[in-house]
Amino acid sequence: MYTVDQKAREGDHIDWVKLSKDDEQRRKDLRHLLAAGEVRTGNDYYHAAMIFQHGQNPDDYLLAHVLAMDAVAQGSKEARWLSAATLDRYLLSIWQPQVFGTQFDGGYGFGPMTHDRINPEIVSDSMRTATCVVSSAQQQKTLETVNHGGSFGSTQLKEQCK
Repeated sequence: MYTVDQKAREGDHIDWVKLSKDDEQRRKDLRHLLAAGEVRTGNDYYHAAMIFQHGQNPDDYLLAHVLAMDAVAQGSKEARWLSAATLDRYLLSIWQPQVFGTQFDGGYGFGPMTHDRINPEIVSDSMRTATCVVSSAQQQKTLETVNHGGSFGSTQLKEQCK
């Protein structure tokens, strides 16, 4: 289910209407699996969290965060970044500033990319590192790169977080 979720987001010509319908069905199916106790391992929880991270509302994002934290608790190292990203997305969806800085807005022909509202006072760069999130300085560098025609770089520290 997760592989399909990610694969559908690749390429230049994404059918966003179809993707949205497919995403909703994946979330519906996953809710049934969760209720039946079929999501069991850290890897299962990680993939479930990623699917809900692509949700449509605060409840989806909050569930994604809970699932990511369950994945971390079960030993999934890759879920550390996702736990930060899900929290940031949830906070933004309820009109609160993000704390890790994983979410960006705009770009790609819609004006300059910006760093969605962020409260820099809550999370330090050492806390970002612990959750596999790049530093504030690297996030700023990503913005500058994208807004000058470069490619978007992930907010995830990859090497030490696998």
